[in-house]
Amino acid sequence: MITEADKKKEKVNVNAEKVKPLNQDDSQTKGTEQLGEGEGGFGFEIDFGGRGMRRIYSYSLPDYPEGVSKEIDVKLRFTIMPDGTVGKIFPLIKADARLELTAINSLRQWRFEPLPPNAKQIDQTVIITFPYRLQ
Repeated sequence: MITEADKKKEKVNVNAEKVKPLNQDDSQTKGTEQLGEGEGGFGFEIDFGGRGMRRIYSYSLPDYPEGVSKEIDVKLRFTIMPDGTVGKIFPLIKADARLELTAINSLRQWRFEPLPPNAKQIDQTVIITFPYRLQ
């Protein structure tokens, strides 16, 4: 279990301007994070559903499991709780079970910006895609 002090040590600040929300007019860069460093990004695409972005305080990308030789996208729908932790996670596209499990276990460790105390304290539904590509 992570205590408050440990959370503060593990935080990785990610500038919210680099995480772009989805919208109808931006089909080429939907959900990709703009780094200005050529192709790529953070290794995931995230769709906040147009209901406001939450800064990502800390995250870890899933590892490619040994013995799997598939190139697929694992798409997950999950909730961000008011305190910034990840709630329920549901696979949207059935893929290799090992890749899904790796992505889900990684996502459980993510931490987002908590909602301000004066905001309505509701869960936010988000969709994330982890592209698994062979190197």
